[in-house]
Amino acid sequence: MQPDELKEIRKAMGLSQQDFAVALGVSRVLVGQMERGQAPIERRTALAAQYLAEHPEEAQRTPHAPS
Repeated sequence: MQPDELKEIRKAMGLSQQDFAVALGVSRVLVGQMERGQAPIERRTALAAQYLAEHPEEAQRTPHAPS
């Protein structure tokens, strides 16, 4: 998965980097780095992002991180 694909999935779901990070089980900083191509997108992260794109209700089930 390419950085722009990851960002496109997140934006299509209407999620902030923080909410997407929580749903993926990674940090917000890492999501930003992956979207900019500054960190590799691991296969498990790509698969999780694709799953969430196909099942957006799963992202809504994930508890939001405290602000």
